[in-house]
Amino acid sequence: MKIRKSVLLEALKVLGKVVAQTSPEVVVRSVRFVEDGERLRLMATDGVECVAVSVECEVAEAIDFAVEYRALRERIRSTRGGEVEVTGKSLEWPDLEEVPEEAVSVELPASFGELLALAAPIVDRDGARLILRGVNLSPEGITATNGKELLHLPCPLAIPEEVTLPFPLALLTAKPAAPGVLHLWSLRNERLFRLEIGGFLWQGKALSGKFPAWKQVIPSGNALDYSLEFFEPERIIAFLKTVPDHEPLNGIELNVTPRGVTLIPVDTPEMSFETDAEFLGVQPRAVLVLNKYILLRMLQQRYTKFRAHSDGRMPVVAEGGAGCYVAMPIHLSPKSNPQTNQETNKMENIENKVVSAPVQTVTPNHEPGTNPLDELYNTIDTFRNKLKLALDESTLLVRKVKEVQLAQKQKERDFIQAKRAIERIRMAI
Repeated sequence: MKIRKSVLLEALKVLGKVVAQTSPEVVVRSVRFVEDGERLRLMATDGVECVAVSVECEVAEAIDFAVEYRALRERIRSTRGGEVEVTGKSLEWPDLEEVPEEAVSVELPASFGELLALAAPIVDRDGARLILRGVNLSPEGITATNGKELLHLPCPLAIPEEVTLPFPLALLTAKPAAPGVLHLWSLRNERLFRLEIGGFLWQGKALSGKFPAWKQVIPSGNALDYSLEFFEPERIIAFLKTVPDHEPLNGIELNVTPRGVTLIPVDTPEMSFETDAEFLGVQPRAVLVLNKYILLRMLQQRYTKFRAHSDGRMPVVAEGGAGCYVAMPIHLSPKSNPQTNQETNKMENIENKVVSAPVQTVTPNHEPGTNPLDELYNTIDTFRNKLKLALDESTLLVRKVKEVQLAQKQKERDFIQAKRAIERIRMAI
């Protein structure tokens, strides 16, 4: 069959986010072509999730074959003209789980894909907590958090209970802009989903575990005693992009002045930027310090009004964008150099209505006059980082073991096929 290059390339951009090109299993490194009524459906799977894209193409007869992703890309490069001829072989492709009659079907607005794109930068894709690697859907809308910042986007969904979808990389690449439907059901103690928007289909398993109680993280209106509203977000964004990185905090001070607000990088105080802003409320007792990248994301998503508490420790609530953006400020110890003794809050203790976040310190030694709790917090955080590293390494080892197992099974199949071929030759002789 023949298909336009441009159409095939756009489909492969989406399917390439799922294809496992280095896998020993030929199915998960291939693209399936199958007839879908008057259209052509291209499918790919990684063994857990399945993504399909329907494209416009003249289909004269029943089609169902597969081509390896790399071979398909190479064929496109080596073919001149606007069309490419595609041929493949039949594979035992895993069947999609059928949506049962008792499944919950939820209508999705046309803006659903755009809202997911706003939530995606907040997702902790490499976090130790699996549940934070996805996007949470609830009757109230879409929520994402990484422990230091949280974004809630109102989008009423008629689902009986919340569900957390894996990171929607293929959907973000496809950028479907049309109303859709989300199917949810349970099978063998697992929560399955199928999301269909236009010609895009995504099916897989929802993340297991309980998503953080994000409503308890957002402070009530009367708990925050002052607000800042910026009028030049584009200029602030341009300034922040020039500030060099200083891990791990990348702190930016927001100093309230009679003329507005001055932004000063904590580690490069010689740099500063003054901007007009409207200040209302109680004069801050402590300087508000935010992570540079969190501040950038807030402003880029048009959150220009910040509500905070004068002590500089409570979560900052940003308004003006599509939803509610919450971020934990960085607390700098006034007793020592910010570069050697820094503290930052995290949204870890989210079960309490009054958020009391643990403090992360980087003080290497316990010196006279310092708070022993700071050293204890530092020890806990170091231990937590070691656990995260160990978990990542164990995950990598498990993946390698699975790949070796798959390769061994493939060798056994090849051996059996070769043995059978030899026996057939002997019988023919």
